[in-house]
Amino acid sequence: MKPLRDLPLRVKFFIGIGLIVLIFWILFNVLIYLNLKDNIIEQTYQKTDILFAHIQATVNYVRRVLRPRLFHVLPRDKFIKEAMSVSILNKGIMSEFRKNFPSFQYRRVAINPLNPENSPTEFELRLIRNFRERKLLEYRGVIKRRGLRYYVHARPVVVEKECLNCHGRPEDAPPEIIKTYGTRGGFNRKLGEIIGVESITIPLGDTFSQIQGLVFSIFIMGIFGMMFLFLALNYYINILAVSPIKSMSRYFRSVVEGKEPLKAPLIVRTKDEIGELAHSFKQMMEYLRDYQEQLKNSERKYRRIFEGSKDTIIVAGCDGIIQDINPSGLEMLKCNNKGKLLNSVALNDLFTTHDEYVRFIKKMESQGYVKEYETKLRALDGSEIDALITANYRTDEEGNVCGYEAIIKDITSWKRFQEQLKEADRLASIGEMAAGLAHEINNPLSIIMGYTGILLKDLDRDDPKRDDLEIIYKNTEACKKIVEDLLKFSRKTETRPQRTDLNRIVDEVVEFLSYRLEEKHVNIYKELDQGMTEIMVDAEKIKQVLVNMLVNAWQAVNEGGSIWIRTYMNGDMNRAIIEIEDNGCGIKPEHKSRVFEPFFTTKEPGEGTGLGLSVSYGIVKEHGGEIFLNSTPGEGTVFVIELPTEQGGEA
Repeated sequence: MKPLRDLPLRVKFFIGIGLIVLIFWILFNVLIYLNLKDNIIEQTYQKTDILFAHIQATVNYVRRVLRPRLFHVLPRDKFIKEAMSVSILNKGIMSEFRKNFPSFQYRRVAINPLNPENSPTEFELRLIRNFRERKLLEYRGVIKRRGLRYYVHARPVVVEKECLNCHGRPEDAPPEIIKTYGTRGGFNRKLGEIIGVESITIPLGDTFSQIQGLVFSIFIMGIFGMMFLFLALNYYINILAVSPIKSMSRYFRSVVEGKEPLKAPLIVRTKDEIGELAHSFKQMMEYLRDYQEQLKNSERKYRRIFEGSKDTIIVAGCDGIIQDINPSGLEMLKCNNKGKLLNSVALNDLFTTHDEYVRFIKKMESQGYVKEYETKLRALDGSEIDALITANYRTDEEGNVCGYEAIIKDITSWKRFQEQLKEADRLASIGEMAAGLAHEINNPLSIIMGYTGILLKDLDRDDPKRDDLEIIYKNTEACKKIVEDLLKFSRKTETRPQRTDLNRIVDEVVEFLSYRLEEKHVNIYKELDQGMTEIMVDAEKIKQVLVNMLVNAWQAVNEGGSIWIRTYMNGDMNRAIIEIEDNGCGIKPEHKSRVFEPFFTTKEPGEGTGLGLSVSYGIVKEHGGEIFLNSTPGEGTVFVIELPTEQGGEA
């Protein structure tokens, strides 16, 4: 059985009203019963008063009229008790009265009576004592006798002057009294003495039973009437209030469960309080709809900011455990499983040392926030990250700290770039000096090469001096090549872009290097997109880039290796892509970040200057493009060059 609080409102309403009405109806019927009972008792009292008045009138007639006349008519010693004794006369009259009203009982008793039949009962003795003690002047009440209820109206019997004729001194009593009752009691009464009680008793059992039956009938009829009334009220309230409220309840439940959209109409046609309630709910739903839309828009806006931010955004709890992180953060931490990271990794796990984390927290606690705090973090794969952290506390509505919010900027590349800038500044100085030296050295080298060439022409093939001169010529040529590379690296030439067919440039470069490729038996495969549009580039500089790339690939592959060169457009047709792939030795991970640094080379001394990729990187940037690499040691390397179709600015 459901507890009361879980019952429907209508059931609780009718239970409450039913209990109230039932209690009221019970009290009403009790009041009816008591009122009828009091009315019956009052009517009985009036009837007994009438009887007492009749009895008193009889007594007065006997005393004042009948007895004096009989005393004058009868002889002195003659006493007719049936006519002259008040008690006997009243009993006789009441005996005749009971023949018509058998339920009435009249008694006249006294203490130590002349006639033993007039002896009092225990109840009557108590009444006499109460009358004598002046506790009662008259008794009216309902008593129980042998399980039945009776109404008793009793009055005290007081000795009057007329009573002394028979109840005074024995010697003064009529001879007939002495002859009838003897002298054993009833004499020596005193004037005003209470010697007994006279009472009228009427049984009330049947009357009360009838009253109870009547009240019970009224009660039962009222119960049935209330049941009919409740059914009628239930039907009326169901139509008037319950049905519209249920309709609204179903609608709201459907909205909450997502079965109904917030914009679905709520139909209540009445204009009473229920209609006003429905109208208020409708307004509330419209407000909720607007609020929901605003909330969704706000959520989408901040989610876009959160998800689209190129910086790492981390939300952590008070214990430092990461609760949310954006995609950039997953990329920075080298994590491909967000579920594995959340609620398992703490902020202190990201710092390279615990002491550094303690310094960070102390600064947070002293200022309440940190701004661009530079430190080193550790990714999940163990690699270190240079980072700038801007963080603050999260607080709840009561102002209590409930977590942290942090924006982390990965400055690893920026720091490396700064280092490269420092190196570039150093190289610029060296380059300026090298350019001057190159100009000074280039002429003597040209002279040396020229005279050496002349000497070689004059010598026979088998002259022993020829080998020495060839060595001089070859090394001088190598020095001249280094000087030319220094001049190219140090000299900033103007880029002159023109509409150019990129496939044609590729063909020319491959043709130019074909002798080297054939010398090492390297296979080159061209996969060129013939539908490519012409792009704005400096053809000579792009040729220089492709030569450097292909030469690097040629040097990386073994004899009989393969090189692939591909061209195609991106999906938006706004960038041209060149891919150069080889199946050579690949690049070690620790060297990937340095391949575009000036003078960085893994070749043996004398095999390269380390300027080729640096120069290529600069040319691609001048065209507004990008250059990427992907390499696996032992498997090969892929360089990807992206060039804008229109003229780009210097990056």
